[in-house]
Amino acid sequence: MNNTFDWNRFCKVVAKDFRNMWPMFGTTMIILAALPFAVWLFMTVIGGSDASMPADIRLIMIECVAYIAAIMAPSRMYRTWNLRNEGIYYAMLPASKGEKFCSALLFSLVVCPLAVYLGSLVLDVFLTALPFGPWQEWIWQGEMGFPFTFDISRLSEYAAAEEGAEAFLHFGWMWQVAWWIGYISTVLMFIFTSTIFKRHKVLQTILWLYVINFTLSIVLMPVTVAIFSDSSFMDWFMQLPDRMNTQEMVNWAFGIGIGLNVLLAALFGALSWRRLNRMSY
Repeated sequence: MNNTFDWNRFCKVVAKDFRNMWPMFGTTMIILAALPFAVWLFMTVIGGSDASMPADIRLIMIECVAYIAAIMAPSRMYRTWNLRNEGIYYAMLPASKGEKFCSALLFSLVVCPLAVYLGSLVLDVFLTALPFGPWQEWIWQGEMGFPFTFDISRLSEYAAAEEGAEAFLHFGWMWQVAWWIGYISTVLMFIFTSTIFKRHKVLQTILWLYVINFTLSIVLMPVTVAIFSDSSFMDWFMQLPDRMNTQEMVNWAFGIGIGLNVLLAALFGALSWRRLNRMSY
């Protein structure tokens, strides 16, 4: 099989992955989409007629379950692609490695989380339409934006009252870019680890992240203490608000965050492609 990208072959791979989505990941997706219903049921039973949950919180819950679906999709949809015996079926699909990898990116980043998001959204509308329960307002009536809760323009009414709010609003688009780049880098990380771990891929990834974070905190804590103990550094740090206005500080903060996430996304994407390209079955 040649390594050129053919659109017709790619569409066939996408169609094949779409057919496999239900048997490989369908039950889990339904459970994830129904998690807000469990919250609704709990509040209805415990809180009674006085219980109520704002639309923004419900939308955040829906976004969270969609996010979980995205990080679980590689390990469920492509569970066997790094297994020596079972992975031979994936390796022998009549498509190039690039076409199969692009399809995996599409389903992990877009299709699976979007399906869970829309399923939870439909369920939320149904629960809101009921004459009882804690869902008192339609989900698009929230203050933080719809269909996502990071519509910074909704905070414009608070700009005059809060110090620095104008700068925050000015860089609202950077907030959204940072969120999406962080989302892509996180999902790509779970795609990469799904090519390494053979079982309990999501759980092992989370455990290793905890171990790495704990180790780095131990190593970096003395370094941080030493840096902030230096009087010259502290003088420079305390003078930052005088040297830079709020907009410049927000710009630097978002710029560094976006840059790091772009590097992580590129790193995990390249490592995932390298692993799959050199996988031996």
